Amino acid sequence: MDPVLPDSQYSRFASYDFESDARFQEGLKKLSNQGLLELKIFYYNRFIEPVDLTGFQEWRDRHQDSQTQTSEDISVTTDTNRVKDNSSQRETKEDTLLEKETKSEQGDSLSFAEVFRMIQAGEEIPGLEKLDIKSCNQKPSVSQIPRKLKPWEK
Repeated sequence: MDPVLPDSQYSRFASYDFESDARFQEGLKKLSNQGLLELKIFYYNRFIEPVDLTGFQEWRDRHQDSQTQTSEDISVTTDTNRVKDNSSQRETKEDTLLEKETKSEQGDSLSFAEVFRMIQAGEEIPGLEKLDIKSCNQKPSVSQIPRKLKPWEK
């Protein structure tokens, strides 16, 4: 990549509306613990045009020095804060799930003999999902496809 990209390319990236891009928003929901700017750079490189992260940061710093904080800088910081809030919420949810899993693994670890006894007694085994399996009570159908010949039958 060319290290010196025109200012217009960086300004187009800075003004790109990531909020209304459905594909970007869908991907944003799936990712966590990454900087929003890096995410935006990756997405913009992939679907719009190539932009260098360090080059953009240098360009933004030059423009910040010459101007007061612009609306695009504010949107980047608010988006970053929003991602941090979302990631912290995800982390707390993940932490509670991990705690539940470790508690169930530690307290509910059953030996083979215990599971065998519970099955014989007809008791429910903790941590297993009960499947609703029913027979269809239909007669088997006759195959419609002809049998494939074996090599020696050819």
